[in-house]
Amino acid sequence: MKTVVKIAKGTGIVFSGKAINSLLFMVTAVLVARVLGVDNFGLYSFVFAYLTFFNVIADMGIKTILVREISKGKIEVAKLLGNAIIMRITLSLLALLLACFVVSFLNYPLSTKILVYIASLSFFTSLTLFYESVFQANHKMGYIVGVNILDSLIKIVIFCVLVFSKAKLILYIVASVVAPIPGLFIIIRLSKKFIRPKFKLDFKICKDLIKESWPLALTAAFIVLYVRIDQLMLFQMKGAESVGYYAAAVRLTEAFNILPAAFMMAVFPLFSKYFISSKKKLEKAYNFSFRYMAMVIIPIAVGISILSEPIINILYGGKFLGSVPALRILIWSGIFSFLGTVHLNLLIAVGLQKLDFIFTSSGAAANILLNLFLIPRYGIVGAAIATVVAYSLGVPLSCLLLKTRKYGLALVRSTLKPFIAAIIMGCFTYWAFSLGFGLLLVIPISMLLYLLVIILVKGFDIEDKKYFRQIVFGA
Repeated sequence: MKTVVKIAKGTGIVFSGKAINSLLFMVTAVLVARVLGVDNFGLYSFVFAYLTFFNVIADMGIKTILVREISKGKIEVAKLLGNAIIMRITLSLLALLLACFVVSFLNYPLSTKILVYIASLSFFTSLTLFYESVFQANHKMGYIVGVNILDSLIKIVIFCVLVFSKAKLILYIVASVVAPIPGLFIIIRLSKKFIRPKFKLDFKICKDLIKESWPLALTAAFIVLYVRIDQLMLFQMKGAESVGYYAAAVRLTEAFNILPAAFMMAVFPLFSKYFISSKKKLEKAYNFSFRYMAMVIIPIAVGISILSEPIINILYGGKFLGSVPALRILIWSGIFSFLGTVHLNLLIAVGLQKLDFIFTSSGAAANILLNLFLIPRYGIVGAAIATVVAYSLGVPLSCLLLKTRKYGLALVRSTLKPFIAAIIMGCFTYWAFSLGFGLLLVIPISMLLYLLVIILVKGFDIEDKKYFRQIVFGA
């Protein structure tokens, strides 16, 4: 019971902030898409998709290990943080140089290369992520939430100014780089309340961090391959317009990832502690996590798949209706993203992060091969199919591997009742919308129907009811 409440309270703080942040992110994305048009929005998306591959070098998975070690409290955290930051700055410089070097030899126009050169400076402003680990490990996520919202507000204000001044694409790239700078300085100052990093290079600490984090870096590299390689391949095979349509669908799909991200910020430190202190509490925590992530994302996937056309039309406008076929397919990848986020963090907490390499490498290989075959034939629809297949491969693999089987089976079991409720909800949604009922009526009724069916199929147990009474009524 205490496990559930602790997770809920931690998640509530982060989710509330991330919900606001995600809304601001979507407003910004929609604003940029509407102003720049399909081609320029495709180019804007391509630039940052390209840099995502080099961000793996800048991060190296060190942040996650940093949170884990600070949570355990076995190492002098000030010295640990200081060395981690030194490593991050060094790796960011390396990532910047490599990104600029590689793009210089690619067959892209000079104007595209210049956009990449400017955008690559964002590797340094993302240093905020390492300072965030201090607050995450100490369950003080409110600080992170506040700074993230500030970053988004600054960005949207700058973008609004650019919209009214009819600015060119290059200025939107510059704005994306400079917007996080105030937040970086604020988070550095706030972090000193908890830890003052000691910037004294210790090769043993650096070596240990690399030793623990390299499997995560390798995993991240393969995750990037099946998350962003489709946009690069679309750009190469079909051009900026296809990337623009596809990126619009991707932005909407990824907007929902705030929930697993917020959830795991609260739960991951608990996973790490319970792995040492209580296997029973750990089992309760991951079963709870899988179940609630499934209960949230599955009805979203069903609903958006049915209502893709009016959603795209309302958000992006008629000129982006070419995104609809991709969105109908791509939204299903969210199920595997939600549950996969829990699975990955669970493996890290129990020291099995090396095994995740198997899942991500298989997914990346499948995505590349499928994209090579499907994109020339089916364009953005083919890219969406490839993404969903790549995301889904981790589930059967987790069930097959002996060390992860119990986690894979828990993941699968968590989806059964939500799927039953979501299918019933989906039938009503399709019927109601086809009869001409508006979204403002269809969506809330569909949500209520889903909740009713979840209750009828006992998706909520007695402990859940006690939990809700305690959270809502304090009883």
